[in-house]
Amino acid sequence: MLVIKLIVIAAAIAALVLGITKFNQHCTAKFGHAFFTKTAFYITAAALGLLAIGNMWRHSAIQSHGDALNGVVLMVLGALLACWLVYVNIRRTDAMYGIGGSVAQLGLFSVLAWVWLPLMVLALIGQFLLLMTAKPVYVVNR
Repeated sequence: MLVIKLIVIAAAIAALVLGITKFNQHCTAKFGHAFFTKTAFYITAAALGLLAIGNMWRHSAIQSHGDALNGVVLMVLGALLACWLVYVNIRRTDAMYGIGGSVAQLGLFSVLAWVWLPLMVLALIGQFLLLMTAKPVYVVNR
């Protein structure tokens, strides 16, 4: 039973990747605009990060009876980034493709960003630790 579940999950992921690739190629051929790019992923990750940090800040301020406005401002900035991304997609394509592609783009990139951001933090910590333990290199022959 486990093997069947794994096969179904792998087939669903493969179908999702294939569908997104075909949609991206179709939009690039028809409109000259690709939805799934690195820039769009980074903007989505920034918007998601602002929303998450703003929500944590707001929740912490409410618990400590502080000012929750700072967290709300960060959440609004994150929502504005996402709305700007949707606006750019609609502007470069038509309304139907723009809204549909934006929903798929924000949905997929949000899930990927939740996985990517913690891994990136761990990678940065690892790089910092490697830099701290590096030995100096002296040039003897010049």
